[in-house]
Amino acid sequence: MSLTALCYNWGFFTVLGYAPFPMDLSPIKLGLVFTGWGILVAIFAVFGAPWLQARLGIARTMYVNLAAFAAVVLVIAIWTTDRTVLIAAVIISGIFIGVNNTVTTQAVMTVSPVEKPVASAAYSFVRFIGGGLAPYAAGRMVLAFNIHFPFYVGAAAIVAGIFILSTAHRLLTDAERVQAEQVTASIPAASAAPAAALIPVESEPASAGAGLLRR
Repeated sequence: MSLTALCYNWGFFTVLGYAPFPMDLSPIKLGLVFTGWGILVAIFAVFGAPWLQARLGIARTMYVNLAAFAAVVLVIAIWTTDRTVLIAAVIISGIFIGVNNTVTTQAVMTVSPVEKPVASAAYSFVRFIGGGLAPYAAGRMVLAFNIHFPFYVGAAAIVAGIFILSTAHRLLTDAERVQAEQVTASIPAASAAPAAALIPVESEPASAGAGLLRR
C-alpha cells in the first residue's frame, strides 16, 4: 500500500512541483489556479471519497481513481505547452488527489497490523519518498529530454502503482470487510440507546398503577 502511494505521489508532486513552470503565469494567477485545485481536493476528500467508497467499495474506488488520475497526467504530458489545457487538467486533478488521499489513508489504517501511529509514520515515510524526489527529478528530466518527459514518467508511475496495488487486493478486501463490520456494529448500538432510554419512562406508570390497585 505504501509503495502504491509512493508511485501515486510521484505523479502528484510532479504535477504540483513542476506544472507551474510551463504555465508561465503571474504569482496571483498561479495562486488562483491552485486555489481552484485546492478547493476540489478538499471537497472530494471530505464528500466525494466517502460517496464513491460507499457505492464502489475501497478496491474499485482506488483502481478507478488512480486510472483517471493517470489519464489526467497523460493529458498534461501531451499538452504541456497548451496553457489552457494544462491549467484545466491541473485543476481537475484535484478531484482525484482528494479522493485518493482519503481512501488510501483510510485503507492503510484499517488493514495495518500495527498501532495506528506507527502505521501512519511508516506509510508517510515511504510515500513521501516519491513526493520528495519527483520535483527534483522532473527538473533533471526536462534538462536531459524535454518539458513533456517528466509528466509521461509521472503517468507511468501512477500506472505502476495500480499494478502494485493489485498485489494487495486481499488487504483491500479485508479493509472493506472490517469497515462493513464497523458499520453493522454501530447500527444496533445506535438503535438500542433510544430503546434503553424509554424503559424507565414506561416502568414508572406501571408501578404507580400497581400501587393504586393495592390500595
